[in-house]
Amino acid sequence: MVMELTKVDKALLNPSRFHIYLYLLRNGPKSVSDITKGIEIMDAETKGVKKLSKSAVSKHCRILEDAGLLIPEAIFRGSKGISKVYRATQRPRWEEFAIIRGLDPKELPDEVYDKMDELAQHPKYLKIVEEEIPEIKDISLLRQKERLDSLLFDKREEVFGRIEKDEELRAIFEQGFKRYFRFLMGMS
Repeated sequence: MVMELTKVDKALLNPSRFHIYLYLLRNGPKSVSDITKGIEIMDAETKGVKKLSKSAVSKHCRILEDAGLLIPEAIFRGSKGISKVYRATQRPRWEEFAIIRGLDPKELPDEVYDKMDELAQHPKYLKIVEEEIPEIKDISLLRQKERLDSLLFDKREEVFGRIEKDEELRAIFEQGFKRYFRFLMGMS
């Protein structure tokens, strides 16, 4: 059986794009200029750190946007005018999980996915994940995408247990991930 790569997998196949995507997941919405300044990529051949040009980052962001992994937003910056920033979303990946289980991800309302994204990028959530799964910091290549997913799955009880004890995070969790997991288990 031949597996066909999804648009998401194809977009993340490039290590630079995967780094940009992870950078935005961990750091929140950023402009192309901010991404260019903030990201350093490990060159697989030289094992050295390299910087990407602004035009390269812009091109990678457009590809990630086309795959549905980045959402462009306009931000008013006072006298500097309006800037375009990119916000990472994991919705395409969560939809893939539903499809793999034979479910139609469109049966879930958009606000469930929005709450899942909100929680996944919340600073308190990121801190909990970092504390419970310290090896997550070292994950940076597509080949490790499955490793990231399995680490999160293996530690889900610890991570979500802590989230449910936090009043602010619990409300977001219940409106997002909890509904999503019930949907995956056929408990809508």
